[in-house]
Amino acid sequence: MSAADLLALYRVALQYYKEGKTQEEISQTENISRSQVSRMLDKARAQGIVRFEVTLPSEPDVEALEEFLMQKLKLGQVILAPAEEGWTGSRTAGAIAAAAAAELPRMLKGASSVGLGWGETMYRMAHSLQSRITLPDCMFIPLIGASSSMNPFLQINTIIDSVADRLRGDSFFTNLPAFRERNMPLTAYEKKRLRTLYEGWDDLDAAVFGLGAVDAVFRTFDEEVTETSRAHIVSAGAAGEILSQYYFADGSLLPQDDSYVIHAFPLAKLKAVPRTICISGGLQKAGAILAAARAGYFRTLITDTVTARELYNRLRREMIQ
Repeated sequence: MSAADLLALYRVALQYYKEGKTQEEISQTENISRSQVSRMLDKARAQGIVRFEVTLPSEPDVEALEEFLMQKLKLGQVILAPAEEGWTGSRTAGAIAAAAAAELPRMLKGASSVGLGWGETMYRMAHSLQSRITLPDCMFIPLIGASSSMNPFLQINTIIDSVADRLRGDSFFTNLPAFRERNMPLTAYEKKRLRTLYEGWDDLDAAVFGLGAVDAVFRTFDEEVTETSRAHIVSAGAAGEILSQYYFADGSLLPQDDSYVIHAFPLAKLKAVPRTICISGGLQKAGAILAAARAGYFRTLITDTVTARELYNRLRREMIQ
Protein backbone atom coordinates (compact mmCIF):
# COMPACT_ATOMS: atom_id res chain seq x y z
CA MET A 1 0.00 0.00 0.00
CA SER A 2 1.38 3.39 -1.04
CA ALA A 3 2.16 6.20 1.35
CA ALA A 4 -0.71 8.22 -0.17
CA ASP A 5 -3.16 5.40 0.51
CA LEU A 6 -1.97 5.06 4.11
CA LEU A 7 -2.32 8.81 4.57
CA ALA A 8 -5.88 8.64 3.25
CA LEU A 9 -6.71 5.86 5.72
CA TYR A 10 -5.21 7.92 8.54
CA ARG A 11 -7.20 10.99 7.52
CA VAL A 12 -10.50 9.10 7.44
CA ALA A 13 -9.79 7.33 10.74
CA LEU A 14 -8.85 10.62 12.38
CA GLN A 15 -12.15 12.21 11.39
CA TYR A 16 -14.18 9.22 12.57
CA TYR A 17 -12.46 8.28 15.83
CA LYS A 18 -10.98 11.57 17.00
CA GLU A 19 -13.27 14.23 15.58
CA GLY A 20 -16.45 12.22 16.01
CA LYS A 21 -17.75 12.68 12.49
CA THR A 22 -20.25 10.23 11.04
CA GLN A 23 -19.40 8.09 8.04
CA GLU A 24 -21.89 10.10 6.00
CA GLU A 25 -20.13 13.37 6.90
CA ILE A 26 -16.73 11.89 6.01
CA SER A 27 -18.06 10.65 2.65
CA GLN A 28 -19.05 14.21 1.79
CA THR A 29 -15.77 15.85 2.87
CA GLU A 30 -13.66 13.17 1.13
CA ASN A 31 -15.96 13.00 -1.89
CA ILE A 32 -16.28 9.21 -1.66
CA SER A 33 -19.19 6.86 -0.98
CA ARG A 34 -20.25 5.85 2.53
CA SER A 35 -19.38 2.22 1.76
CA GLN A 36 -15.86 3.32 0.80
CA VAL A 37 -15.53 5.09 4.16
CA SER A 38 -16.55 1.91 5.94
CA ARG A 39 -14.01 -0.18 4.02
CA MET A 40 -11.26 2.38 4.69
CA LEU A 41 -11.98 2.25 8.44
CA ASP A 42 -11.67 -1.55 8.32
CA LYS A 43 -8.36 -1.22 6.48
CA ALA A 44 -7.14 1.38 9.00
CA ARG A 45 -7.69 -1.14 11.79
CA ALA A 46 -6.05 -3.91 9.79
CA GLN A 47 -3.00 -1.75 9.09
CA GLY A 48 -2.61 -0.85 12.77
CA ILE A 49 -3.44 2.81 12.17
CA VAL A 50 -6.33 2.41 14.62
CA ARG A 51 -5.67 0.48 17.82
CA PHE A 52 -8.14 -0.16 20.63
CA GLU A 53 -7.27 -0.49 24.29
CA VAL A 54 -9.74 -1.11 27.10
CA THR A 55 -8.34 -0.12 30.49
CA LEU A 56 -9.62 0.68 33.93
CA PRO A 57 -9.27 4.34 34.87
CA SER A 58 -6.38 4.99 37.25
CA GLU A 59 -8.39 7.40 39.40
CA PRO A 60 -12.12 6.65 39.26
CA ASP A 61 -14.55 9.09 40.86
CA VAL A 62 -16.56 8.19 43.96
CA GLU A 63 -19.61 6.97 42.08
CA ALA A 64 -17.47 4.80 39.81
CA LEU A 65 -15.60 3.42 42.82
CA GLU A 66 -18.85 2.46 44.53
CA GLU A 67 -20.14 0.76 41.39
CA PHE A 68 -16.86 -1.06 40.77
CA LEU A 69 -16.68 -2.44 44.32
CA MET A 70 -20.33 -3.47 44.23
CA GLN A 71 -19.78 -5.45 41.05
CA LYS A 72 -16.44 -7.04 41.85
CA LEU A 73 -17.30 -7.93 45.46
CA LYS A 74 -20.93 -8.83 44.69
CA LEU A 75 -22.29 -6.35 47.21
CA GLY A 76 -25.73 -4.82 47.29
CA GLN A 77 -24.50 -1.35 48.24
CA VAL A 78 -21.28 0.57 48.87
CA ILE A 79 -21.25 3.97 50.55
CA LEU A 80 -18.03 6.01 50.66
CA ALA A 81 -17.16 8.73 53.13
CA PRO A 82 -14.78 11.46 51.90
CA ALA A 83 -11.28 11.02 53.33
CA GLU A 84 -7.69 11.97 52.56
CA GLU A 85 -4.41 10.09 52.69
CA GLY A 86 -2.48 10.66 55.88
CA TRP A 87 -5.51 10.95 58.13
CA THR A 88 -5.27 9.33 61.55
CA GLY A 89 -7.31 6.22 62.22
CA SER A 90 -9.63 8.17 64.51
CA ARG A 91 -10.30 10.82 61.89
CA THR A 92 -11.04 8.17 59.29
CA ALA A 93 -13.32 6.34 61.73
CA GLY A 94 -15.14 9.61 62.40
CA ALA A 95 -15.75 10.21 58.69
CA ILE A 96 -17.08 6.69 58.17
CA ALA A 97 -19.21 6.95 61.31
CA ALA A 98 -20.78 10.19 60.06
CA ALA A 99 -21.63 8.60 56.71
CA ALA A 100 -23.09 5.54 58.44
CA ALA A 101 -25.13 7.69 60.83
CA ALA A 102 -26.62 9.56 57.89
CA GLU A 103 -27.56 6.40 55.98
CA LEU A 104 -28.39 3.75 58.59
CA PRO A 105 -31.85 4.95 59.67
CA ARG A 106 -33.03 4.74 56.07
CA MET A 107 -31.29 1.40 55.50
CA LEU A 108 -32.86 -0.10 58.64
CA LYS A 109 -36.36 1.15 57.95
CA GLY A 110 -38.94 -1.56 58.57
CA ALA A 111 -36.60 -3.69 60.69
CA SER A 112 -37.96 -5.00 63.98
CA SER A 113 -34.75 -6.54 65.31
CA VAL A 114 -31.25 -5.17 64.65
CA GLY A 115 -28.00 -6.58 66.01
CA LEU A 116 -25.12 -4.21 66.75
CA GLY A 117 -21.40 -4.84 67.14
CA TRP A 118 -18.74 -2.80 68.89
CA GLY A 119 -15.56 -0.91 68.00
CA GLU A 120 -14.48 2.69 67.48
CA THR A 121 -16.44 3.30 64.28
CA MET A 122 -19.58 1.72 65.74
CA TYR A 123 -19.23 3.82 68.89
CA ARG A 124 -18.78 7.03 66.92
CA MET A 125 -21.67 6.15 64.63
CA ALA A 126 -23.95 5.56 67.62
CA HIS A 127 -23.19 9.03 68.95
CA SER A 128 -23.53 10.71 65.54
CA LEU A 129 -27.06 9.50 64.77
CA GLN A 130 -29.81 12.05 64.26
CA SER A 131 -33.45 11.27 64.99
CA ARG A 132 -34.87 12.52 61.70
CA ILE A 133 -35.95 8.93 60.94
CA THR A 134 -37.00 6.85 63.93
CA LEU A 135 -37.53 3.11 64.39
CA PRO A 136 -39.94 2.97 67.34
CA ASP A 137 -40.86 -0.69 66.83
CA CYS A 138 -37.28 -1.92 66.60
CA MET A 139 -35.31 -3.84 69.22
CA PHE A 140 -31.54 -3.28 69.22
CA ILE A 141 -29.63 -6.35 70.34
CA PRO A 142 -25.91 -6.80 71.11
CA LEU A 143 -24.05 -9.11 68.75
CA ILE A 144 -21.39 -9.69 71.39
CA GLY A 145 -21.15 -9.80 75.15
CA ALA A 146 -19.87 -7.12 77.47
CA SER A 147 -16.19 -6.24 77.85
CA SER A 148 -14.36 -5.80 81.12
CA SER A 149 -12.11 -3.23 79.45
CA MET A 150 -12.31 0.49 80.27
CA ASN A 151 -12.12 1.21 76.54
CA PRO A 152 -15.37 3.08 75.66
CA PHE A 153 -15.40 1.61 72.15
CA LEU A 154 -15.97 -1.86 73.65
CA GLN A 155 -18.94 -0.92 75.83
CA ILE A 156 -21.63 -2.70 73.84
CA ASN A 157 -24.47 -1.63 76.14
CA THR A 158 -23.49 2.01 75.67
CA ILE A 159 -23.63 1.59 71.90
CA ILE A 160 -27.00 -0.19 72.13
CA ASP A 161 -28.43 2.48 74.43
CA SER A 162 -27.22 5.37 72.27
CA VAL A 163 -28.63 3.94 69.02
CA ALA A 164 -31.95 2.97 70.61
CA ASP A 165 -32.30 6.37 72.26
CA ARG A 166 -31.67 8.33 69.07
CA LEU A 167 -33.90 6.14 66.90
CA ARG A 168 -36.60 5.76 69.56
CA GLY A 169 -36.25 1.99 69.63
CA ASP A 170 -35.93 -0.54 72.45
CA SER A 171 -32.73 -1.83 74.02
CA PHE A 172 -31.62 -5.33 74.90
CA PHE A 173 -28.78 -5.03 77.39
CA THR A 174 -26.41 -7.83 78.36
CA ASN A 175 -24.26 -8.53 81.38
CA LEU A 176 -22.77 -11.65 79.85
CA PRO A 177 -19.01 -11.38 79.28
CA ALA A 178 -17.76 -11.40 75.72
CA PHE A 179 -14.89 -13.65 76.80
CA ARG A 180 -15.23 -16.34 79.46
CA GLU A 181 -12.66 -18.86 80.58
CA ARG A 182 -13.91 -22.27 79.58
CA ASN A 183 -13.59 -23.70 83.08
CA MET A 184 -15.80 -20.95 84.55
CA PRO A 185 -19.41 -22.22 84.62
CA LEU A 186 -22.39 -19.92 84.02
CA THR A 187 -24.93 -19.30 86.75
CA ALA A 188 -28.58 -20.29 86.21
CA TYR A 189 -29.44 -16.62 85.66
CA GLU A 190 -26.65 -16.22 83.09
CA LYS A 191 -27.81 -19.32 81.25
CA LYS A 192 -31.32 -17.86 81.05
CA ARG A 193 -30.02 -14.55 79.74
CA LEU A 194 -27.86 -16.37 77.20
CA ARG A 195 -30.87 -18.32 75.92
CA THR A 196 -32.84 -15.09 75.57
CA LEU A 197 -29.96 -13.51 73.68
CA TYR A 198 -29.72 -16.50 71.32
CA GLU A 199 -33.46 -16.29 70.68
CA GLY A 200 -33.03 -12.64 69.72
CA TRP A 201 -30.24 -13.56 67.32
CA ASP A 202 -32.48 -16.10 65.59
CA ASP A 203 -34.87 -13.36 64.39
CA LEU A 204 -32.52 -10.61 63.28
CA ASP A 205 -33.63 -8.44 60.37
CA ALA A 206 -30.27 -6.69 60.19
CA ALA A 207 -26.76 -6.76 61.65
CA VAL A 208 -24.44 -3.75 61.81
CA PHE A 209 -20.83 -4.29 62.82
CA GLY A 210 -17.25 -3.18 62.44
CA LEU A 211 -14.24 -5.11 61.21
CA GLY A 212 -10.65 -5.19 62.36
CA ALA A 213 -7.15 -5.93 61.13
CA VAL A 214 -5.36 -8.38 63.39
CA ASP A 215 -2.64 -6.02 64.67
CA ALA A 216 -5.13 -3.26 65.48
CA VAL A 217 -7.42 -5.75 67.22
CA PHE A 218 -4.62 -6.81 69.54
CA ARG A 219 -4.04 -3.20 70.54
CA THR A 220 -7.76 -2.72 71.22
CA PHE A 221 -8.27 -5.97 73.11
CA ASP A 222 -5.00 -5.91 74.99
CA GLU A 223 -6.79 -6.65 78.28
CA GLU A 224 -9.00 -9.36 76.80
CA VAL A 225 -6.70 -11.44 74.61
CA THR A 226 -4.31 -13.74 76.45
CA GLU A 227 -0.77 -14.30 75.26
CA THR A 228 -1.71 -17.87 74.36
CA SER A 229 -4.62 -16.69 72.24
CA ARG A 230 -2.51 -14.00 70.62
CA ALA A 231 0.15 -16.53 69.64
CA HIS A 232 -2.53 -18.86 68.31
CA ILE A 233 -4.01 -16.16 66.05
CA VAL A 234 -0.68 -14.79 64.79
CA SER A 235 0.83 -18.18 64.01
CA ALA A 236 -2.29 -19.17 62.08
CA GLY A 237 -2.02 -16.12 59.81
CA ALA A 238 -5.51 -14.72 60.31
CA ALA A 239 -6.52 -11.92 57.90
CA GLY A 240 -9.13 -10.10 59.94
CA GLU A 241 -11.70 -10.09 62.73
CA ILE A 242 -15.44 -9.51 63.10
CA LEU A 243 -17.09 -9.70 66.53
CA SER A 244 -13.83 -11.12 67.94
CA GLN A 245 -13.94 -14.07 65.55
CA TYR A 246 -10.98 -14.42 63.21
CA TYR A 247 -10.93 -15.51 59.58
CA PHE A 248 -8.38 -16.22 56.88
CA ALA A 249 -7.85 -14.55 53.51
CA ASP A 250 -10.16 -17.10 51.90
CA GLY A 251 -12.88 -16.24 54.43
CA SER A 252 -12.71 -19.52 56.33
CA LEU A 253 -12.86 -19.24 60.11
CA LEU A 254 -9.94 -19.72 62.45
CA PRO A 255 -10.79 -22.39 65.04
CA GLN A 256 -11.22 -20.80 68.42
CA ASP A 257 -8.65 -21.12 71.17
CA ASP A 258 -9.81 -23.84 73.55
CA SER A 259 -8.91 -21.81 76.63
CA TYR A 260 -11.96 -19.52 76.48
CA VAL A 261 -15.53 -19.24 75.23
CA ILE A 262 -16.74 -16.21 73.31
CA HIS A 263 -20.34 -15.05 73.50
CA ALA A 264 -20.82 -13.52 70.06
CA PHE A 265 -23.06 -13.92 67.03
CA PRO A 266 -21.51 -16.68 64.86
CA LEU A 267 -20.02 -15.31 61.64
CA ALA A 268 -21.25 -18.35 59.73
CA LYS A 269 -24.82 -17.23 60.44
CA LEU A 270 -24.37 -13.73 59.04
CA LYS A 271 -25.23 -14.98 55.56
CA ALA A 272 -28.74 -15.80 56.78
CA VAL A 273 -29.40 -12.27 58.09
CA PRO A 274 -31.38 -10.26 55.49
CA ARG A 275 -29.37 -7.05 55.92
CA THR A 276 -25.70 -7.14 56.89
CA ILE A 277 -23.85 -3.83 57.08
CA CYS A 278 -20.12 -3.50 57.71
CA ILE A 279 -18.81 -0.07 58.67
CA SER A 280 -15.03 -0.07 58.59
CA GLY A 281 -12.07 1.60 56.93
CA GLY A 282 -8.38 2.38 57.02
CA LEU A 283 -5.65 1.12 54.70
CA GLN A 284 -4.51 -1.55 57.16
CA LYS A 285 -7.98 -3.12 56.95
CA ALA A 286 -8.15 -3.42 53.15
CA GLY A 287 -7.16 -7.10 53.09
CA ALA A 288 -9.56 -7.95 55.89
CA ILE A 289 -12.42 -6.15 54.10
CA LEU A 290 -11.72 -8.00 50.85
CA ALA A 291 -11.68 -11.37 52.60
CA ALA A 292 -14.89 -10.71 54.53
CA ALA A 293 -16.73 -9.40 51.46
CA ARG A 294 -15.76 -12.43 49.40
CA ALA A 295 -16.85 -14.72 52.22
CA GLY A 296 -20.28 -13.09 52.17
CA TYR A 297 -20.11 -11.81 55.73
CA PHE A 298 -21.77 -8.56 54.66
CA ARG A 299 -23.84 -7.21 51.79
CA THR A 300 -23.39 -3.49 52.43
CA LEU A 301 -20.06 -1.75 52.97
CA ILE A 302 -19.65 1.74 54.40
CA THR A 303 -16.00 2.80 54.20
CA ASP A 304 -13.84 5.77 53.21
CA THR A 305 -12.57 6.85 49.80
CA VAL A 306 -8.90 6.19 50.58
CA THR A 307 -9.63 2.60 51.60
CA ALA A 308 -11.93 2.20 48.59
CA ARG A 309 -9.12 3.21 46.23
CA GLU A 310 -6.81 0.69 47.88
CA LEU A 311 -9.47 -1.99 47.38
CA TYR A 312 -9.84 -0.85 43.77
CA ASN A 313 -6.08 -1.08 43.15
CA ARG A 314 -5.86 -4.56 44.66
CA LEU A 315 -8.78 -5.83 42.61
CA ARG A 316 -7.40 -4.18 39.48
CA ARG A 317 -4.03 -5.89 39.94
CA GLU A 318 -5.81 -9.22 40.29
CA MET A 319 -7.70 -8.58 37.05
CA ILE A 320 -4.63 -7.87 34.96
CA GLN A 321 -2.41 -10.63 36.34
